[in-house]
Amino acid sequence: MKNAKWMLILFIFVLLVIAVVVQIRNQDEEQDEQVPEKQETKTDINGELPYTVQVEERDNKAETIAYRLWFDFMQQLKSDGTVANASFTRFTKISGDENSFVVAVIFQVQLPEGAKKTANSWGDPNENGVVSNLVWKLGIEKKDGLKYSITSIEKSDDTQIGLPPVETLEDYQKNLGIEDSTDKTAYRVSGSSLEITYNNGEDWQTVPVASEELFSSDRAADSSLREGSYVITPEVTAFVLGGQRDLSLLISNDKGKTWEEVLVSDKLPVLRLTLLGFTSGQDGYLIVTGDKTMSSEAHFIWKTYDGGQSWYQTGSVEYTHALVTDGGFVDNKLGFISFGEYRTEANPPEPNLYRTSDGGENWERVEIPIPEEYQGYFTQAEIPVFEGEKGTLLVNQGPQGDFLGGNVLAKFSSDDNGKTWSFAGLVDPDGVLIPD
Repeated sequence: MKNAKWMLILFIFVLLVIAVVVQIRNQDEEQDEQVPEKQETKTDINGELPYTVQVEERDNKAETIAYRLWFDFMQQLKSDGTVANASFTRFTKISGDENSFVVAVIFQVQLPEGAKKTANSWGDPNENGVVSNLVWKLGIEKKDGLKYSITSIEKSDDTQIGLPPVETLEDYQKNLGIEDSTDKTAYRVSGSSLEITYNNGEDWQTVPVASEELFSSDRAADSSLREGSYVITPEVTAFVLGGQRDLSLLISNDKGKTWEEVLVSDKLPVLRLTLLGFTSGQDGYLIVTGDKTMSSEAHFIWKTYDGGQSWYQTGSVEYTHALVTDGGFVDNKLGFISFGEYRTEANPPEPNLYRTSDGGENWERVEIPIPEEYQGYFTQAEIPVFEGEKGTLLVNQGPQGDFLGGNVLAKFSSDDNGKTWSFAGLVDPDGVLIPD
């Protein structure tokens, strides 16, 4: 009887111990469910391949197709928690044909909250969990119809991959000897008075003109004059007047000591743009546009060979009524006018640049060979800079450009006074292609 009692007590004790152990284990499991483990990012990206996407019919460039695939692929990595976000810097075709090609993508990812911030397979993230300047070479193959597949991903450290030579804007200007804005000559508008200086602001003198007479009826709120409506040099200082049917210049050839108003024309439409310049103390040009309707307008060109005392009208670009975006002369014979973009139905837009070698009497269109991978991006030529017969031309992206931020320019060179041009690289004002 006594043994049976002790056996019962022992049995109850064992049951109590088991109950306590089970309760502790359940509590541990509940805590584990409440505190997630730190996420590990995938280390074998190629294990997700091949990855296939159907693109749109208009996607005919390798870079665009690669973007579609990459974007969809990154969305999948985002949905499974591998990354929190991703954005790209650029896509560049490296090699291949329309059926099989390699495109490099430079991009950055933001890791999800809770992911390990050190020894991460993506790289070294910053304090916000962002890993920058990632480089993948995407191997892409065309499948049936509009379907394409990423078949391989090769990681690289080359952030300049696939790029031609790239210059900063400062290096570009320095290499060409272009002076910056620290020139000694300048102007300022003080109330209703216009003042100029030839010694970097040590002395100022008043220009004998009322501000409302200047060709700048649409001047900015800071009273700045429109670029191209004035020239200030020790040899010649000139301001464009008028713009409502009549056009005159106020000119000084002795650093503002004396002034003369010279009539250029009194039979003009309402003007939109003036481009005034002097290539020497005696040789100058004036390109004006007006009578604007929608995306067309008239343009007129005058030349001077006596420091601006007299002007004569030279020829214009025949059968061309597009809006002028830039223009100027290199010397008294060689000149260029840019009419923005040239568009045809079957091709991407391209620069519409004209050249004269006889002072403006005759003009011919200049062919600018935009590389295939940049066609449709660089569309608007600026006026070239020359040293002897060697010229350098920049082509920008126009007002609607958004490629690499919209400010990267294509650079071209010429050895024959601008008759022919060849692609020479890119100019990167904002540093988007040249990482710190």
